[in-house]
Order: sequence, then structure tokens, then C-alpha cells
Amino acid sequence: MRPAEGVEDRPDENEYIRSDWHRYRQLDRLVNHWERPGWEAGRRSYHWIVRFDERPAVQRLAERCQARLGNLETLDLVPVGSLHLTVQRVSFTDEITSSQALAVAAAASERCASIRPFAATVGPLTGSANSVFLNVGPHRPFHLLRQAVVAATAHVRGAEAVPDHPTTFDPHVSVAYNRRPTVAKPVIEQVATARSLPPVAVQVETVSLVELRRDGHTYLWRQIAAVPLAARG
Repeated sequence: MRPAEGVEDRPDENEYIRSDWHRYRQLDRLVNHWERPGWEAGRRSYHWIVRFDERPAVQRLAERCQARLGNLETLDLVPVGSLHLTVQRVSFTDEITSSQALAVAAAASERCASIRPFAATVGPLTGSANSVFLNVGPHRPFHLLRQAVVAATAHVRGAEAVPDHPTTFDPHVSVAYNRRPTVAKPVIEQVATARSLPPVAVQVETVSLVELRRDGHTYLWRQIAAVPLAARG
């Protein structure tokens, strides 16, 4: 039987799930998430995030996943009140003024007005060398959102403030961070036991500019601005 016309040309929207899991399973060692360039004690950073601290369905899924991971001493579990998806870092707060940060938010508001709210799926559980996280997709609307906030930063701070070759952006929600270098296999095996937990659907309607800081082995934030999608509509 021949496939329906055009079916073979459709993108596989679930490929990111398989790819992330395949890459994770190939890891031999995990690294310390908290050893990251620039994060000296007390330093803070402006970030664009999608907040999930008020999304009960995402919180319940995260808690169920964390229950499968709680016996692993190499992990720091993320408080469900801090769940978020990082879209893009703007700058450390000592490299930009507060008025510039607000100007970035205003510029982003103009650009996000043309992006419609969109549906996303959170899950299943997977990971990377430095964290355990929930997949989030489809990726395309998040990439469009990221392009908008990056353009807003460039508009205010100049093109030189935006990397010529931005890092790979794979939307995800971290539920645990690796606290020290360790063998990967025991963590991956535990993550595998939670992959059957059903994903949850969410509607993304807002992106938030926050001031992010570390409190021990936890990220906390203070919201600077909430930018709605399709504000003009």
C-alpha cells in the first residue's frame, strides 16, 4: 500500500524524543551541573523563561518522576515551585543596567505580539550530561519564541551582545541536576523507569524575563516582566 500523498514529507514531530534518549543512553559519565562559567557566588543573571511553577499538571508529573530518582545521592531535585523552561539568557546583571533590561522586555513585547499562543507537550523523562529533564515539544514554536527574544536583546544592546553562533536550543524542563561527576549508568537506569509516565499538555501564552540567582543548589528567580504572546490579537 502506498502512503498517503505528502505523508513521507511530513516532519517527524517526535524525533526529538528519540534523539534525546539515544544521546543520553550513550553517556558514560555525568558532570557537575553547578560548575558553570561565570557563576561566581552572589552573581545574578537576566533570563527569558517559560514558567511552570503554576502548572499543576507539570508539577505532578515532575513529582512522580522525582519519586523514581529520590534515592540517587548524585542528584539535586528541583523544587516544583521553580520548574521552568529556559529560553535564552540575556546577560549577567552586572553587565547590563536595569533600564536596559526593561527595554529588552519592551522590545520583546513588540516581537512576541506576532507569535500566537501554542500547545506543547511536556514529557517523557530523559537527560543530558548535567541534568535530568522532561522533553518539551514540538520544538519549532519555541525556536520562533527564542528568535524573538534574541532579536529584542540585539535591538537594545547591539548585535555584538548576541552570539554569532548561538548554542543548541533543545526545549526542556529540568527536574534534577547532577551535583558531582559520576558514572552515568545508574542514573540512566533510574530515569528509564519513569519514561512510561504519560506526558502532559500545556498552553504556552507568556514568556517571562526574570532575574535568576542560585541559592545553594537551587535556582530561584524574580520576575521582571511577563510578555504575553499575540498581545495585539
